[in-house]
Amino acid sequence: MRLKIILFLLILSLIITGCTMNTNSEVKSDATFNVNKTTGNYNEDIINSINETGYDVLSYLNNENNGKNILFSPLSLTTALSMLENGAKEETKEEILNFLNFLNFLNFLNLGTDENVNETYNQLINHFYKISDNKNVEDRKTTVINMANSFWFRNYDLKIRKDYINEIKSSYDGDICAVDFGNENTKDAMNEWIENKTNGLLKNTIKETDSLDIAYLINTLYFKGQWLNEFYENGTKKNDFYVNKDLKIRVDMMNNEEQRNYFESEKVQIIKLDYSDAAMYVFLPKGNINDFINNNDSMKLNELIENMEYNKVDLSFPKFKFTNNNDLVDLLKDLGIKSAFDYKLANFDYMIESENEVAITKVFQNTTIEVDEKGTEAAAVTVIATKESAALVMNEPVIMNCNKPFLFIIKDKASNTDLFSGILRTPNEK
Repeated sequence: MRLKIILFLLILSLIITGCTMNTNSEVKSDATFNVNKTTGNYNEDIINSINETGYDVLSYLNNENNGKNILFSPLSLTTALSMLENGAKEETKEEILNFLNFLNFLNFLNLGTDENVNETYNQLINHFYKISDNKNVEDRKTTVINMANSFWFRNYDLKIRKDYINEIKSSYDGDICAVDFGNENTKDAMNEWIENKTNGLLKNTIKETDSLDIAYLINTLYFKGQWLNEFYENGTKKNDFYVNKDLKIRVDMMNNEEQRNYFESEKVQIIKLDYSDAAMYVFLPKGNINDFINNNDSMKLNELIENMEYNKVDLSFPKFKFTNNNDLVDLLKDLGIKSAFDYKLANFDYMIESENEVAITKVFQNTTIEVDEKGTEAAAVTVIATKESAALVMNEPVIMNCNKPFLFIIKDKASNTDLFSGILRTPNEK
């Protein structure tokens, strides 16, 4: 009988705790988390690759889900796949690295590949710990960006490679948990872990576990930030939002006039909305949003951002709140990860010592976001399951009315990593 691995990769975290609140499933690792107190010198190639991969996925989702709101976490999926890649070999490893755009500058046969990638994620986790340390999540004046990871595996007849466990612990600060997936309490414990890491935003994420499951790999990311320049609630008014040329709806539109980083060309208006340690970049195309997305990529957007300058902007921006559930199996296959889903071809020998065939069977990412006058709260969960132009010159305040579909990206300021990216088409979507 084929084994099945469930590699559950989630993103949304708060304070790091053990595997569960009610069980003694946590396994002690020989390794300890590598605490890096000198974060700041990030590998630019890897950060650019994370952002590039994120834009590739966002573009794919936009083409597949035209007309719907989209929210995606580049950091969530790439962190999950990077942890998975540590356990892969040969063609499976190469395809994952190629999807992550790492093969452009890494030789995957070189033993230093994983070290370079893992070090960057370790730096990011340390950085997030640093800016979120000793801050009350309920304090809207702070920014919280936290990542948490865990690796859950079947507690009998299964041998997980020690080196893999040590890497998940030392680089990703992962909790290591040995459990019985045939026990109903395991699902409840995993859901409790996820809910704790996501400030209660994600509940009942795992619907069931199976006695044939052999492993879950969970990565969580949680973001909450207050605008440095808040929108006053008495300035929020009902106004029209043009979903498309044939449909307009009434929405809560926030308004203020502030000095902000701004850029405008013949094709787009761009504004930077600051949090203390992060920023949301809003791209409002002057033409069709699909054309704008298809004719750009991550590097082109960065070039536009580099042209931004301070200007007084009269901004109208909608309040919005929505949730996405995206199945990513077909996307990953279409974009090059094929062998990992094939029992005959998949190779995860660096993770598990097994004579059984092992392959990925499920990958999805769930995300949620809320934007209001005070700031933004966002989260994402990625699940991987295996059975077993020149700026215009402006002297007067610029008017930027975000009353039609736009692209937004939430970036960590220090590393320039894309935490979340999305397309808002309908602010009132439930």
